[in-house]
Amino acid sequence: MNGMAADFLVAADQIFILVLLIAAGYAAVSTGIMDPRATRGLSGLLVNVTIPALIIASMQVPITAARLAGAEILFFATVMLFVLSFAVAWATSRAMPMASSERGVFEFAIVFGNVGFMGFPVAQALFGDESLFYVAIFNLIFNLLVFSVGIAMLTRGRGEGFDPGLLANPGIAASVAGFLLFLGSVEIPSPFIDAIGLLGGVTTPLAMIVIGAMIATFPVREMVRDWRIWAASAVLLLVIPVAYCCLFSAIFADPLVDGVMITMAAMPAAANTAIFAEQYGADARLASQIVFVSTIGSLVTIPLVTTVLL
Repeated sequence: MNGMAADFLVAADQIFILVLLIAAGYAAVSTGIMDPRATRGLSGLLVNVTIPALIIASMQVPITAARLAGAEILFFATVMLFVLSFAVAWATSRAMPMASSERGVFEFAIVFGNVGFMGFPVAQALFGDESLFYVAIFNLIFNLLVFSVGIAMLTRGRGEGFDPGLLANPGIAASVAGFLLFLGSVEIPSPFIDAIGLLGGVTTPLAMIVIGAMIATFPVREMVRDWRIWAASAVLLLVIPVAYCCLFSAIFADPLVDGVMITMAAMPAAANTAIFAEQYGADARLASQIVFVSTIGSLVTIPLVTTVLL
């Protein structure tokens, strides 16, 4: 028990550092230092510049049999996690009363966690830089699904087809390029890799500040009234990581891969859930509520889940 308590404190300490950065973003908006326009600009910088840079930098590692084996394990583990998440999301959305226009939002939020904005910083804090290689591979699969199946969830029944051009985005491009460089043992020369590394290095503080800034724009009372939001958040933050651990941890037994997978499974709803919902004509207000409640809840559940399950 003492060992588990110590592990929890270590994990909680790392998450608390991120919480302080989130608080800085919240304070910046509350005091007028940042406005919605600045938040959107920083979000764009993250998605299009710093996260792709972090992905490429994290894959500039020597190719080894262990890393190749880990990448293969992570690929199959990721596929199984998404199969599980889709099944749980489908069952959850049908177990609760909701309009058909709300169903896609609930399912999207449960399946697609915040593995970009929060995934990289949290994994790095808990498992070190070595984990970023695996988080980048996870994000490649995530992006392929979110821009195809995810959009189909939000536009279900409206006859809108999938646009393959959506897959041509910096995150996917960086993941593919970084993995090909890794497979070919191609080292990016200095000073280019140094600049890329510096850009990637600002992802953690910048992502947390943006999340805090987004939270500050949500009307708190409105965010917490719907019991279904709490139920969906509990499923997302607790049920899915516990189910993954029970079903697949023994199968995909590499300790680092297992740690990354359980951490990714414990992420709150993706920060862009509300953005996608608004863009594709779904219920953006409902999406914002799930993002808010699950993000706040994750500050407690992530250290709890990673301590108990790992």
